[in-house]
Amino acid sequence: DLFPPSSLSGKMFGIIAEAIPAFNNNAGSQAAGLALAREGVTAKAEARQALREWVVDISRTARSIGREHPEIVATFHLSYDASDRALISGARGFAQNAAPLVNLFVEHELPPTFVQELEAAIARFETAIEDHAGKRGFQVAATASIGDAMEKAMDALYRLDGMVPNKIKKNPVLLREWDAARRIAVPRSPKTPAPEPAPPATAATAAA
Repeated sequence: DLFPPSSLSGKMFGIIAEAIPAFNNNAGSQAAGLALAREGVTAKAEARQALREWVVDISRTARSIGREHPEIVATFHLSYDASDRALISGARGFAQNAAPLVNLFVEHELPPTFVQELEAAIARFETAIEDHAGKRGFQVAATASIGDAMEKAMDALYRLDGMVPNKIKKNPVLLREWDAARRIAVPRSPKTPAPEPAPPATAATAAA
């Protein structure tokens, strides 16, 4: 009744009211996105390890073959701390270079399908990277939505701090209720100034 929706202060209260369901909905999405992102990290790590094992196996076997064919060793070398993209590129090079040498590798006890299995491991790792990026993006989008809603709500609260006390300054009970209701225990956006504390109701205020 004191702050009708058509008034400026009423519109500010409306912004805060609209932010509440946005917080709730996006908080659920954020939690779900975080769980998915963690799941994606695990799947990506497992796929990377599987590909890395094939690269190590082929490189080790090439060193053995290199006792008779030394020129092969350098062809199948990849740094252990290679990035994801470097690992994929190096593994593709291994697959391409190993294709005409399958018989040599099979003689050294790698399975006849090792090139196909290496290519499958590459594909799994690429898929895991893409899935993780998508799941991470879901979480980031929800977090950004929460931040946007929070910034708008905190701006409205900051503006209300300059309006509400003017309307209820003669009512110490409402002043105390406003002072309690306006306190929000969440981090504020650095773009939004922190609202000034409302003055406490005093005997002089009540008398006025």
